[in-house]
Amino acid sequence: MSGSTEVKIISGWVRGQVSFKRFKHIQGVVKTSLKLASKYNIDFKKAQLAGWLHDCAKELPRETMLRWLQGTSFKLDSMEKGMPGLWHPHVGAAIALKKWKIKDNSVLQAIRCHTLGRPGMDRLAQIVFIADFIEPGRDFIGVGRVRKIALRGLADGVCIKALTTVQHLFENRMMIHSRLVDTWNYFLKKDIV
Repeated sequence: MSGSTEVKIISGWVRGQVSFKRFKHIQGVVKTSLKLASKYNIDFKKAQLAGWLHDCAKELPRETMLRWLQGTSFKLDSMEKGMPGLWHPHVGAAIALKKWKIKDNSVLQAIRCHTLGRPGMDRLAQIVFIADFIEPGRDFIGVGRVRKIALRGLADGVCIKALTTVQHLFENRMMIHSRLVDTWNYFLKKDIV
């Protein structure tokens, strides 16, 4: 199967798994991932695969999510277990691996890291992490500023997403997973050095 055929089949499958609104978001993430991949010389097919699959599990029931994780190395940490909104990146990677036989660690990492990031994540994971936040359908206050900063460099993009997310969670008295803070710290240092 050619790369474009595989991407077409996966995108069609994703369309059937999620709501119209979620699918529009996913399309925006793919578009933005490709734009960033072009800017930073990242493999287009990998950017497409990670973009299409990053939220494929977002609307699945919890029980179904847990079944997908069985038999994989994608484990929920103790904090994530109590935060079901953070399960879908791991489940998306499990689906990529089990259903679509995608074994490329870079693609799997990009899917798994798109919400919280991870210290040391590779450039593909960084672009999907950023694209998820700045895709054209996002319209939160200040998104234009975030888009501009995100286009200055990958470390800047990772930092502004992490910062904006932490601020939102803090202001709304919501739990903040330590991996998001670790991502901020790692990429802030990387930007300074």
